[in-house]
Amino acid sequence: MPLILAENLVKSYGKVKAVDGLSLTLNEGSVTGLIGPNGAGKTTTIKMILGLLKPDSGRVEVFGQDPWDNPQIRTLIGVVHEKAFFPSHQKAIDYLRRACRIFGVPDRRAMEVLRLVGLQDASDRAIKALSAGMLQKFAIAHALVNYPRLVIADEMTANLDPQARSALLDLVLRLNRDEGVTFLLSSHILPELSRVCDSVAIINRGKVWAFGKLTELYIKYGAGIIRISTDKPEELANEIKKLSFIEKLEADARGIFVKVTSGKEEEFYENASKLARKVKAKIHGIESGSASLEELYRLVVGENKFGETT
Repeated sequence: MPLILAENLVKSYGKVKAVDGLSLTLNEGSVTGLIGPNGAGKTTTIKMILGLLKPDSGRVEVFGQDPWDNPQIRTLIGVVHEKAFFPSHQKAIDYLRRACRIFGVPDRRAMEVLRLVGLQDASDRAIKALSAGMLQKFAIAHALVNYPRLVIADEMTANLDPQARSALLDLVLRLNRDEGVTFLLSSHILPELSRVCDSVAIINRGKVWAFGKLTELYIKYGAGIIRISTDKPEELANEIKKLSFIEKLEADARGIFVKVTSGKEEEFYENASKLARKVKAKIHGIESGSASLEELYRLVVGENKFGETT
């Protein structure tokens, strides 16, 4: 049985349909990324999974139960919000001990979770004295107090510097590997998700456009990807898309991303040079290989830039 099962979820705010027929499954032991631009429906989906919002239609089950207004389910889940707020005057250890008592676990769990996230030396600091990176680690420690089987993090690394983001991602990998914690990570910062996730759900306009293990999605969508760096991407792209063996094409100021039919790579290279001469474009480089996660998103959704539909 999957930890999370969502089928045809729909949720509207007035006339705005935030989630529109979304389906998703999450298995135990995985690190799954929920990726998409701001406004794609990620946070609304998470709130329905947590039982904070009731779907207009469709169904969602967490640990085999309906999470709506279900306190029992919430005791099995840890949550890390994009902007976590804690009583700033309290010491880190005191606040976590209070959380332990609420969840009915021994006070010693407070120091255990601080050690798990590497904050044991900051246990007596006031929460307001923690740096941004330390505060996010503290938020994860708080999410782990109740020995959760599942942690859901919404934009966990937003507004952090690269070093702090890297440290948090290392922590996710370690907790998944050593503690067996399952993670659902929502983010619009794609490069970092490819580092920690074994599967992703690509969400846009309230729907899941593709879901599966990263390796499977790369094989399905990313094989045959060719990147062209040129001074005239728009003009060259208009000519390249006329070729019969072009399956996908996206262009922006950085260049052109093309997916060609298997076995047609050499023919593509020949035609690309001719077409470049035709539009008087300089080709600075041509690179073939698998797609990055951002390129994968663009190929699946068909967007020129992340969050801007063509």
